[in-house]
Amino acid sequence: MIRNRFHGVLLGALALIALPHVSEAAPPAAKQWNVNNADQISYETDYELYNRSSQIGYENRTFGVDLGWVGHTGGHFAFLRQAPPGKRDRRLGPIAGEDNVAIFNTKTLRYLMFYTRGDVNAELEWTNAPVYEWQIQDQLASGGRVHFALFNSRVKKYLVYKVQNYGINLGWLIDTTPAPKSFSVGMSAQQITNGWVPYLGNFGQNSRGNLLSAQNASQTATLLFVKPGKSTSECSDPSATVRIAPRGMVTADQMKSLYGSTTPRLPITFLACITTPMPQSISLTFLNITYKLDN
Repeated sequence: MIRNRFHGVLLGALALIALPHVSEAAPPAAKQWNVNNADQISYETDYELYNRSSQIGYENRTFGVDLGWVGHTGGHFAFLRQAPPGKRDRRLGPIAGEDNVAIFNTKTLRYLMFYTRGDVNAELEWTNAPVYEWQIQDQLASGGRVHFALFNSRVKKYLVYKVQNYGINLGWLIDTTPAPKSFSVGMSAQQITNGWVPYLGNFGQNSRGNLLSAQNASQTATLLFVKPGKSTSECSDPSATVRIAPRGMVTADQMKSLYGSTTPRLPITFLACITTPMPQSISLTFLNITYKLDN
């Protein structure tokens, strides 16, 4: 096994690039929910929960789930992180967008869950046991409130305001985002005087969307993607890189380790070193990616 090296002019800025952690982004149409007097959603804290300007809470109904736009009389809502059976995750601090949480209401003392009703309304029901199937995605603090999207991981849809013939006016956001697209991103060798060669590529400049997958397109070369805060001079250290074999796919965990999300936001920078079984001069290598643009 050899390390692919160049000797030439030092481009110091390329030898150490801090790749940003990019957070998950929900569709703009899904960001309808907010809570007051907060700059982040925290564990097991009671909140007044609003959809836009209407406060939601428990309300007894003849049809559909017992929810209504009832203000303070419907109780508060708290979000609990997933924990092993019989235990509680009592970590203080913010809840991340990928954390699975249960939603608890202080009026009915029960948890909100997905429930199949066989109609087009929001398929929801109350349960006595916590059901960790919700995610609080794309939090944004503004004007003393936190705005966010409510995602249900069982049906993989966002809960939004939607006019219904009966029951509360809630439903699932219909996905109207464009279909995923494919592209081959070139990563070109950058000259250095010592150490590993940085291979650098960029994609998605002046675009808004998410990277969905990435594959090493080479038949022979292994890519060593440099982790955030690390340098190409550290490519000999396995803890400093993510190793992708020839024709290998970047896994969801590896994507999160490199870019802070399983589907990081565009634009994105790729930085890697290369190893090859036999000595060879490689000036350009490729990534096969899929991505999805915003509406």
